[in-house]
Amino acid sequence: EELQGKQYTRQLHEDICPAFVVVTQAPRGLCEGRYMQSHGKDKADEFRHKMDHYLEANLTDGVHSLSDFFQDVAKSSVMNLPVAGKDDEDLFESTRIYMEREGRPFNYLPTEAEVASEILAKREALRKAENEAAAAGADLEGKGAVQQSETRRQAERMAIISKHLKEHQQLRDTPVREYLMEYMIPSLTEGLIEVCKVMPDNPTDYLAKYLEEHA
Repeated sequence: EELQGKQYTRQLHEDICPAFVVVTQAPRGLCEGRYMQSHGKDKADEFRHKMDHYLEANLTDGVHSLSDFFQDVAKSSVMNLPVAGKDDEDLFESTRIYMEREGRPFNYLPTEAEVASEILAKREALRKAENEAAAAGADLEGKGAVQQSETRRQAERMAIISKHLKEHQQLRDTPVREYLMEYMIPSLTEGLIEVCKVMPDNPTDYLAKYLEEHA
């Protein structure tokens, strides 16, 4: 009776809806053991209260579960990931395969087409500047001075292009795991810890706002 008293309605915020959804699954006993390990062995009642609150919000008849919400409302592909008996390497590899099933994510990095377009635009700007400088130099200097200036500018231009191409290649060679571990996992871990501390009514919305504020 106590669990059936409150009804929940989930609403989709498309501007913050994630492209990938991974729902970890663990037996209640495993969750309780880890909770008491981190909060103290005298926190069993506190864990049961929070677990009942979670069940009420997610597994009550007529209420979308977290997985159902993203599948039915957000129309997203959801990965349900059991964690019992798996180490971090197994969990990471399963998540990586799920996220890369349609290609490696760029995580707000420019695409190859955007990088190529940027390089071409810089080349065009350099060419324009060189032509203008060459025209002005031709009026003031002899052909020998103009040739020396052109050679110098050509070397500078090639150095700039080489630098951009090298930076682009480094981005392409960076493994997804290394990128995630360096830029995503620390912030995501802190955000999840904060969610566990606060226990908000809408953990997904709270986590999204936390990551945006601490980006």
